[in-house]
Amino acid sequence: MTPSPPPPPGLRERKKRATREALADTALRMAAEHGLDQVTVEAVTAAVGVSVRTFFNYFAHLDDAILVPDPDSGVRTRAAVLSAPAGLGPLAVLRRVLGEELAHIEDAPERWELQCTVLDRTPALFPRFLAARGADEEALIAAVAERLGQDPKTDLRPRLLVHATIATVRAAVEIWTATGRSRSFLTLYDEAFDKLTAGLGE
Repeated sequence: MTPSPPPPPGLRERKKRATREALADTALRMAAEHGLDQVTVEAVTAAVGVSVRTFFNYFAHLDDAILVPDPDSGVRTRAAVLSAPAGLGPLAVLRRVLGEELAHIEDAPERWELQCTVLDRTPALFPRFLAARGADEEALIAAVAERLGQDPKTDLRPRLLVHATIATVRAAVEIWTATGRSRSFLTLYDEAFDKLTAGLGE
């Protein structure tokens, strides 16, 4: 028997989503136009017409509104690392898992244009940008160590694999933005991992 589709969200849920999106869009646009250090939560909420308290109902930090993290990405990524086929090497697993998390990176070109501007001006934001898309380094190290049966605190291999992977993803994003996104991101992503694999192997 085919299960019934979930009911559409009610009016209250639609209003909450609309408010969250308005706050995120406004924060991102302000950061791209004026620089992140010139943007405050008070300015964002005033522009949207809601209270500061409302902002913090949706986001813990101003950065979160700009990056729009997926709250389920960390759990999803860990599960994907641990459930990948046993014969797949850890570098290939990380490549597959993060590739799936970043597969829709080009779906919202206007938002990407603004996010790239902010990241270019604020490089320190990059680790949180990656973490918002399931690439939190410590969480990935723990998952890879568990898959390999190693200790994430004392064994070198899980940490080296994840740090190399994050650097590869970052390089692909940086080249993609620096070249005006003239090539598909996933093409650059695959090219970057091909080079990493050829240089470091499994």
